[in-house]
Amino acid sequence: MNATNNNDATTWLSAAFKEIQRCHHLNDELCDILRAFGKDESDAPGPTNLDPDAMDIAICSGEDSSIDAIPYLQKRISSELLGEIDADQASMFGRRFSSVATLLKDENKDHTSVVTTNQLLRLALHRRTVQILSTSDPVLSQRKALRIRALVDFIWSQSLVLSLKDSPTNDQHPTLVQLARKQQSSSTEFSTGFHHSTIEGITSDFGPVHINVLRIDLNKSSCQMKCIDARKRNCTDLATLAKQMGAVAAISGGFFLYSEPDIELPSMRTDPVGLHVSDGNIIGPPTFCRAAILQKMGENGDRTIGLDKVGMEGVTCSFVVQSASSTFTQQSIKLTVGQDDVRCIHRGSAEEVVIEAHDCAFSIVGSTIVARKFSSSSTVMQVPLAGFVLVFPQSFLPDGIDIVCDDVTIDITYSLPSTHSNVENAMAGGPMFFSDTCHSMDLPSEDFRGSAPPVTFSQDETHDHNLLPRMGVGIAKCAVSDSEQLVCVAVDGRNLDRALGLTLQGTSDLLRSLGCTRAMNLDGGSSKRMIIWDEKLKTHKVVCLSTTEIKANANGDKSGSGKTAAEHSRPVHSAILFLPGKETPDTDR
Repeated sequence: MNATNNNDATTWLSAAFKEIQRCHHLNDELCDILRAFGKDESDAPGPTNLDPDAMDIAICSGEDSSIDAIPYLQKRISSELLGEIDADQASMFGRRFSSVATLLKDENKDHTSVVTTNQLLRLALHRRTVQILSTSDPVLSQRKALRIRALVDFIWSQSLVLSLKDSPTNDQHPTLVQLARKQQSSSTEFSTGFHHSTIEGITSDFGPVHINVLRIDLNKSSCQMKCIDARKRNCTDLATLAKQMGAVAAISGGFFLYSEPDIELPSMRTDPVGLHVSDGNIIGPPTFCRAAILQKMGENGDRTIGLDKVGMEGVTCSFVVQSASSTFTQQSIKLTVGQDDVRCIHRGSAEEVVIEAHDCAFSIVGSTIVARKFSSSSTVMQVPLAGFVLVFPQSFLPDGIDIVCDDVTIDITYSLPSTHSNVENAMAGGPMFFSDTCHSMDLPSEDFRGSAPPVTFSQDETHDHNLLPRMGVGIAKCAVSDSEQLVCVAVDGRNLDRALGLTLQGTSDLLRSLGCTRAMNLDGGSSKRMIIWDEKLKTHKVVCLSTTEIKANANGDKSGSGKTAAEHSRPVHSAILFLPGKETPDTDR
């Protein structure tokens, strides 16, 4: 490849900036894209030329610096991420890198010295990949998998956005909002009060879109919502789970631990994050104050589904303390967060907390107390990844109880604040897109910060520029009956032909255009899934596209990685199922 050389450039990044300023065919927005994943303009190690395939001999660890960069880096990704994630994930991340790098290769580039947009994007992809894998920073070295995944999605997203803007026919297409408003009236009622439709076409702001929309008339359907940890039912296939539960529709649920580097027992990979209530039982407390979808039981027996932010403030933690010895009988302690100097610290606030003299502290993950502190002098306690540290005055302890004694066991249960005491089923997600009290997203206010899971949100280095598969839900008013509707959107992505994906803001705008007055985000990406009952075929079917792998054009352009019939879909670990309340179809339960 003929690489442009800037003799006075100190890094490949400064060389790229000079080329962008010099060439009118290069979009100025490239500067911000290339700057991502670095601290500043000087943080751009590697050869100073603009050849994406040029490799630093030292970094190659003795290998020939003229090796084919794409398979070399794919191999490094698949092997070097094994310390953080399992082999299947590492291999998948390597394949994604290879797909994007191959797609960005310019045809006939060897015959011209003109620097192209794709060349600079592939340059950033290769150099930042090497930088991430080679870091010696003690913190960043524990987050390589997270950053590689984010980098690949980011470069892929931005290549698509720039190609849209550079297309001479782009202004002929409607925006996503215009397309959604035009197509939303066409839907099929597949069970009483349950409607399905598809938004599909080319948009000027997000390119090709393929979005499944589920509308549930909450009055007509008398819908019952079930929030399930699919793992506990030994069934992570959503269609099978829906059949077992007698649901007519189902969607994937909230966030779970996955790419976090410091998952420690009792937490495990795929554990749900945040509030989870199933049939009135609080499976997971609202550790982080985040948007959640909730079903409540009214005094007259009617069920309502809504969206609200729920956190630990006002949550009552009830402890039953027992001893294997006979030194004391069973004792109870009740502590309400936010009252009487009882406080809760999670990973969105700190990774460790100082316990002052005359205070007690429990480190809690779900229903397990993993550590206890009781001291006459200040001490430090680590904050668990998916849990919290509960700090309270020693005066709450009944006399004669030594909470750090090995033969003392402590069980914990939770009660939500009175405003949510009648919640039957709930699952956290976030952020809230908009509501009566907030008009836009505010991720830090929902504890998407620090090292709080999912770190893909808390430590997003792309600032919501990634086009990804998304799942969102909202509450709208039915135009005909004025009754409330639950609107679920499953946004497909990672498919060059049919669906590039959306940003969070794009998903928010979509739900607003569909008439929602309140809306929130659920977990997306490879886990995104929507199931509906097919009355004609008498079966449950997946209506969304698979979004685990990045796909090129169906005709095999560039990568040859078009549609793969046997592609594996990631299991669904948490699910939200919708059961009919009045009319139950024959779902073969």
